[in-house]
Amino acid sequence: MGSPVSITRETEFYQGYIWFKVSVSNESPYVINDVTLDLIFDENLLYIAGYDDFTFKNGKFLLGNISGNGSKTLTLLFEPLTCIKAADIKCQVCYTDHEGNMSPVFMEPVEISVVCPIMETDQNINIVRLKGFIVDLPARGSRACEVQSGFDVKELTDFAREAVEKHDVRHICTLQTYDGRTCETWYYGRAKGTKHDIAISISVHSENHTMEIFAATRSAGALTGILAEVGRDLKKIIEDRASGRDMAVNVHIKDPPVRHSNLLDMCNMDGTCDGNVAIEDQHASIAYADEEARTGLGKEGQGREDSLWRVREDPEKLQKADFTNSIGMQFMTIPAGELMMGSNKYDSEKPVHKVTIPGPFQLGKYPVTQKEWKAVMGRNPSYFKGDDRPVESVSWNDAQEFVKKLNAKEGTDKYRLPSEAEWEYACRSGKTTKHSIGEASSKLDEFAWYSGYDTYKEWDKNKDHVLRNSTQVVGQKKPNPWGICDMHGNVWEWVQDNWHDTYENAPKDGSAWENHVSSKSKKKGLLSRLFCSGEKKADLSSYRVLRGGSCYCARLCRSADRLYSHPHHRNYYLGFRILREI
Repeated sequence: MGSPVSITRETEFYQGYIWFKVSVSNESPYVINDVTLDLIFDENLLYIAGYDDFTFKNGKFLLGNISGNGSKTLTLLFEPLTCIKAADIKCQVCYTDHEGNMSPVFMEPVEISVVCPIMETDQNINIVRLKGFIVDLPARGSRACEVQSGFDVKELTDFAREAVEKHDVRHICTLQTYDGRTCETWYYGRAKGTKHDIAISISVHSENHTMEIFAATRSAGALTGILAEVGRDLKKIIEDRASGRDMAVNVHIKDPPVRHSNLLDMCNMDGTCDGNVAIEDQHASIAYADEEARTGLGKEGQGREDSLWRVREDPEKLQKADFTNSIGMQFMTIPAGELMMGSNKYDSEKPVHKVTIPGPFQLGKYPVTQKEWKAVMGRNPSYFKGDDRPVESVSWNDAQEFVKKLNAKEGTDKYRLPSEAEWEYACRSGKTTKHSIGEASSKLDEFAWYSGYDTYKEWDKNKDHVLRNSTQVVGQKKPNPWGICDMHGNVWEWVQDNWHDTYENAPKDGSAWENHVSSKSKKKGLLSRLFCSGEKKADLSSYRVLRGGSCYCARLCRSADRLYSHPHHRNYYLGFRILREI
C-alpha cells in the first residue's frame, strides 16, 4: 500500500529571491503525527532568507500533526548567493502514522536557475525611451533595505552608484526632490548574450531611512539575478562603511510585491518634471529653447538649477568609447531626442526651431586626427604637425574623399559627415546654454582650446600670436556631458550642409540641408576675409557650413555659432569630425 502523504510545491521568482511553497497533504482519514520537513540544497548556492511561522530546529521544519484529509503549507524565501545555472532543491517529509510507524516521503527535486546577466551596453537612451522600456518589459520587481542611522542621502546615493556601476551600464539620469529628502538614480543596460534591455534604479528616502532597488527586464530569472547581485553588493558596501559607527542594515521583504513608486513617474515624456523634482544630471535628454520656461525657476532659482543639472564628475566613464574601428577612431553613442536649434544672437542663427533626431548615432569622440588621416589617405596636409592633433588644412571635398575611403577600408557605408543639426545636438548634449557646460565663458577654458580673445577685433590685432599657439592634441580638455571632446575650439569642423543665411524652412528631422537656394551673405568682416578670400560674396549657395569655433576666440565657441566656406577652401584651422550610423 502506498503512502497516504503527498507533497506538492510551487516556485516563483520574487524581488531578487526564490519564493518556494511546499504543501504536505494527508490523504488518509487518520491523523498523522510529528510531521517534519527537511529541505536539502547546496548552502553555498542558496540561503534561507525568511519563512513563515513554523518552528525550525536541527535543520528541519516542524509541522506538527496533520488531520485526516488535511494539509499544511510551508512558505519560505531563498536568496541566491551566486548566479545559478542549475541547483536542485530536494525535500524529505517524515511522519508517524496512526499505527505508530515512522515513514519517509521524498519530493521530486526542483531545479532552480538564476541568471546574473553579463552586460555589454552599446547605446545610450533618454528619459522617453526609459519610460517606454519600463512599460514594455514584463519582469519587474524591487528589493528594499533599511539603514537605521548615520548616513545622509548623498552618501547612500554614492553607495548605490558604486554597487550598480560595477556593471557595464549607462547612467541615464538622477532625479532629486528640491528638499533633498529623496534621490533616485536610473541606469540602462543590455545583456551581452540575449541583448535584452535592462532598466535599473536605486532610490534613497531619508524620511524612513530606506533604499529601494528596482529592475525591469525580459525574464524573471534575470530579474532575480540582478536584484540579488546588486542587493548583496549594496548591503556589503553599506555594512563596510558602517563599520565602527554602530549601525546595522536590515533587509525588508515586502508582501505583496512592490509596485515601484518613483520620481520618474513625475517626469513627462518630453523630459520635464513636475512639482518638487529636478533632474540632477542627465546623460541623454531633450534640449529646450527656454530654460526658464522648462524649469519654472526664473532668475532666482537658476543657480540652484545649474547646481542640480551638472556635468558628471566621472571623466573616466565619460571618455570610455562606445565603438572603436580598425584604425583606432573612437565613437560615442548619441541618443535620439529633440533640440531647439539656433539662437537669437545673430540673424544667421534664427529662427530658433525644434529639430527631432529620430534615432541614435555615433559621433567621433575627437576631430579626425592626423594619425587617422594618414592611415586612410597616406599623406598629411596639416600645417601644425602632430599625430594626435586634429588634421587641418583640409577642404570639405577632402573630407568627403576621406569618408569614401574610410567606408571602403571598413567594408561599410555607415561613415559620413554629420548634418549641422546632428552636430549642434551632440554639442549641446541636452543643454540650451551658450556652451554645453553652461553660460559662463570663465568655464570654457576647462573644455576648449581657444585664443583667449573674446572679440574679432582682439583676435585680428593679435592673430600672429594666435597662430603661434596653433592647434592642440585632442582630448586634453574635459568632454561634454555626452563624452565628446573638442567640440568647442581647436578646429572648425566641416558638416554636410550647404550654407543658408537663416534657418527659415530648414529641415526639422535632423537631416542635412543641401538644396542649393541662392544665399547672399552680409558678412564682410574678418571671418569672411579668412574663409572666403577670392570668392564671390553674392551667391553662397554652394558653400558649406563649419561648426566649433576653432582657436580664434571665445565668442566663436558657442554651441550655436556657425560659419561658411567654399568646399574647395583649405585653412590652418579647418578640420572635421566623423559620424557613424547605427
